[in-house]
Amino acid sequence: MANTDTTGQRLRALMERAGLSVRVFAQAAGYSHGSGVQRYIEPDFEGQIKPSVARRFAQALVGKGSPPIDEGEVFALIGIPTGNAIPVHYEGASEQRMHQDIPIIGTALGADRVAGELAIEQTCLYENEQIGFAKRPVVLDGRTDIYGLYVQGSSMDPAYEDGALILIETKRQPRIGEYAVIYLRMNGEDQESDGDGHARTIMVKKLVRKSASFIELEQFTPRMTFRIDAGEVLKMHRVVPWGELLS
Repeated sequence: MANTDTTGQRLRALMERAGLSVRVFAQAAGYSHGSGVQRYIEPDFEGQIKPSVARRFAQALVGKGSPPIDEGEVFALIGIPTGNAIPVHYEGASEQRMHQDIPIIGTALGADRVAGELAIEQTCLYENEQIGFAKRPVVLDGRTDIYGLYVQGSSMDPAYEDGALILIETKRQPRIGEYAVIYLRMNGEDQESDGDGHARTIMVKKLVRKSASFIELEQFTPRMTFRIDAGEVLKMHRVVPWGELLS
């Protein structure tokens, strides 16, 4: 008999079988708050789950519960039936052989900056708080200028969802059309207290334009472009595209 449960009901059943609360499930899937998974576990949810989101859910669920949840059960939620997944072995280093040594710096959702009637999402940064290590793609072996951050909030969805891990490089500056982490001065423009090179607020945005007097940025939710005075920008770091990490 065909399973008539909704996608939301099936995902919630897996979560409950794993013995996870909504908050713990969200955190294990890389989201900062339970709201990151809430819509997916609503009884009437029958929408599309992206493969990237399903991989997060698998990370949180696989191996837990009785009987232990397997990867196929999770990926069945996006239309890949249990038992149909065929392992494919690629040449080169496997994930298990990656070094897990890229530092992840602590972040939290900060107060919005208001431009007109729209909110520009900002993130609080805790540069001295290292919360873990990410696996190092082989293309980044030997690089000492790489660090990781968890995206906070939904302003860059669908490019980067809330809780997504991004890897950042410091040696290569972002170009127009690329994603960047913009470090903002603690006390506005040209304050002496920023002389130590530290910031407490950052933005993860798409770089649209830059000049000697300003940078222009884009966010997606709500969709808007806006300008930041160049004097307020302490530094910019480039988000490494996933396409480069897989090449």
